Amino acid sequence: MQLLTLIAERPFAWGLFAVYLIITSVLAYMGGKKTDTSEGFAIGSGDMNPWVAGLTLGACLASSATFVIFPGFVYKEGLAALIGFSLPLIAGLTVGLVVFSPQFQVIGARYKALTIPHWLGARYESLELRRLFSGLNVLNVAYLVLITVGCGYVMRETLGISYEASVIGIVAFVFAYTGFGGAWAHAFTNTAQGVIMLVMALAIFGSGLEHWSSGALVADLATTGMVAPGSPLFGSVGEVWVVPFVMGVALTTQPHLLTKALYVKDRRTLWQTIAIAMLSFTVFCLVLFAGAYARLDLPADIPQDQVMARYLNQAFPWPWASSLVAVAILAAAMSTMDGLLVAISASVANDLLPGRGSVRLNRLVLGALAVVTIGISIKPPSVVLLLGQQGVYGLVAASTGPLVAGLFLDQRLRGAGGVAAAITALAVHFGLILSGLVSNPGVAAGLALAVAVPVAVLAGRALAPLAPAQQPST
Repeated sequence: MQLLTLIAERPFAWGLFAVYLIITSVLAYMGGKKTDTSEGFAIGSGDMNPWVAGLTLGACLASSATFVIFPGFVYKEGLAALIGFSLPLIAGLTVGLVVFSPQFQVIGARYKALTIPHWLGARYESLELRRLFSGLNVLNVAYLVLITVGCGYVMRETLGISYEASVIGIVAFVFAYTGFGGAWAHAFTNTAQGVIMLVMALAIFGSGLEHWSSGALVADLATTGMVAPGSPLFGSVGEVWVVPFVMGVALTTQPHLLTKALYVKDRRTLWQTIAIAMLSFTVFCLVLFAGAYARLDLPADIPQDQVMARYLNQAFPWPWASSLVAVAILAAAMSTMDGLLVAISASVANDLLPGRGSVRLNRLVLGALAVVTIGISIKPPSVVLLLGQQGVYGLVAASTGPLVAGLFLDQRLRGAGGVAAAITALAVHFGLILSGLVSNPGVAAGLALAVAVPVAVLAGRALAPLAPAQQPST
């Protein structure tokens, strides 16, 4: 009876969510019909359509933070945040994908790699390195918790159900459809989610066009300056332009991003995939202007994390519109969540236990992850939220050095070099953060990369056997 009352009170919200869940479930079912091996679960058939692979990658690049959190920074810090979360980040992601993906695809095909730990283990001829990075990838559960917590609050406000029920529902749904269809379900559902996100990004950008025509937007942003003094993220020119670019390049090494190069079959299709992904991500970044519009439309003392919700309520006051926005935010969150789930479960099943990978084991891993994610998300401690922010950059710093050496050194490599680079990166990154010397996680990770990449290259040369590796033809 209580559920029926909630549906009667919010018919637009429940109706749109029902349609979204049905469409997602159908797409997941279609993906599940194509998934019957551990290889298919991890990377599909290896010959996806570039539009499917590209929209999947683009949606993974733009998580719910792009739609919910980042506009709040623009509201508070103005032009510096608007630039920092867009232009240099887009450029960095593009460079990373263009530089890393082709060689990763070629070498991955040679070794029949399914995951980044698998790729690293094969390239360095080291089972220990493969297991090390598989274990590190499991720490992305903190990122899953962050996404789940955000989805829980959105569902509570939109559907009127309790936060606890929202958390259980979102985890059960996303984990179930991902476990059923693996990479294909992830790709099909992300394509639909990406389309929803594109429509809403354009709608949100268009909601403040009168500020462009009047000149008020440009005038207001000009008063904030290119740097935001006192900002934890954009307090200097380097933090506005250099750090986002460097981290954009490095972020492409995340397990749910770079492995998209293995979804498609040849170089031409890969270029198409990257182009579609970056075009869609650029459109998603238009959402950042909501923060700039809010500077003109809302009071100046709104808490940063509430800015997007307040602006959307004012810009889209109609029940159907606010419900559609909520669905778009959930779509953005799910697009990142299911990509992480495929990457983590495939890595655990195939890398921590090499030789035992199976679809059944992938699904058992997802079940265990679901229990852990729900358990932490119901009452998330602040340390987990901190780990979700700092940990992702630490993992990126740890993996980039060994990947760079593996991609661009032409000799056989020893696992000790990869381990040395990973440990160096983690030590520098978390040492700077925990000591208080650096507050910006991007700066800490960037400095860690500056040390770890040379370590990886030098160790790769020093520890490599005399016989060169037989590199695949490009």
